[in-house]
Formats: sequence, C-alpha cells, structure tokens
Amino acid sequence: MVKPYIRKGGREGDETYYLNIPRDIARALNIAKDDEFVLSVDTRDGEVRLCYKRLKK
Repeated sequence: MVKPYIRKGGREGDETYYLNIPRDIARALNIAKDDEFVLSVDTRDGEVRLCYKRLKK
C-alpha cells in the first residue's frame, strides 16, 4: 500500500500531495530522481486510478 504524503504548498491554503514509491520498487523499475513523469487520472467503479508514464529523454 502506498500512502500520499501531504504538505502545505507555497500559496496560503494550498496543499501539495506526493506519492512515495517504495525503494525496492523504484530500484526494480530503475526510477531515478531526475526522471520525469506525466500523470493521467481515471475514475471507474467509484475508484480513482492514477497512471504515471515516464518521459523519454
């Protein structure tokens, strides 16, 4: 299970949400700190699905 990490943002009242990827999964997928991803959000059957696609450099 991955839980979001929530932090107050730059503007008053804004919050920023982060998803922490477990280290073993990041290593297995060769995810580095400088990788960039595009997020798409879908809702089906009352569930929210997040899909991250890694951008090629």
